[in-house]
Amino acid sequence: MAKKHRLIIEFCGGFGQGLALLYALRSPDVQVAGIICRESQSSLASKLIDFAQPGYEIPIVTGAKQPLFSGTVDTTTSEGVRLLVENTQDEESDLTLVTFDRLTTLALAVARDPLLARKFTRIVVQGGAIRVPGDVTAIAETNMHGDPEAAALVLAARLPLVLVPIDTTSSFRLKEEQVHTLGSLAQAVGLIDRTTMSVVQFAASAGALHAWVAMLAALSPDKMRTEQMKLSVDCKSELSRGAILADLRAKPSVGTDTVVCVEVEMAEAECWLQTVLDQGGV
Repeated sequence: MAKKHRLIIEFCGGFGQGLALLYALRSPDVQVAGIICRESQSSLASKLIDFAQPGYEIPIVTGAKQPLFSGTVDTTTSEGVRLLVENTQDEESDLTLVTFDRLTTLALAVARDPLLARKFTRIVVQGGAIRVPGDVTAIAETNMHGDPEAAALVLAARLPLVLVPIDTTSSFRLKEEQVHTLGSLAQAVGLIDRTTMSVVQFAASAGALHAWVAMLAALSPDKMRTEQMKLSVDCKSELSRGAILADLRAKPSVGTDTVVCVEVEMAEAECWLQTVLDQGGV
């Protein structure tokens, strides 16, 4: 019998991330072992759990509040770090971390427990831009740019990491009719307020479901194609801070060996989407 997926999910809100979380909560072969979020997003996580009714208790904890070198001294250990350090695998299920946010909490967990890699089957990170422009600067993606030092530490830690960059996640986009249908579900769950957001604005925010593709990579690794690349993170240059640097030469030598998801099966992603629509009652 296949092992059950146990997931810890770190998210920072938004429609796409909420939709990915909702799918995990509604999946019969998935147990969400914890949700790490920013303080401002804990109510949204609670709404999603109430809507999904998974039938079991799920801890909602806060992650690191500031990037590693933000200039703010935090003498407390975040609940998110403790959740990552204290969870372990068991014989009946694997344990996967899926993160849609900057990597500060994960970096702090690695610093606290150098053997963290042994506790997870996979650590799926949505973030980075390799062969495409960034979404926050010309070459940097939001999550990597949010805490480059944390991203660099996580890469160097040699975790069972699967990076899902925007090169891959931007390949799945909603059709116009799907945007309208999902708008009703998003309103029901509380992901958006349609009284203050027009259909056009919703379409712009929901058009590319980056977290959706990362969740697919986490739960159906057989539905993705990966490449091993040598990667590093720029933490110094003002122009390229937070950029993922890939050594794409024929014989790469600079950076840490990292598994990168370069393609997912779009038919599977479409099937997942229809499942959410069917379960959402819209």
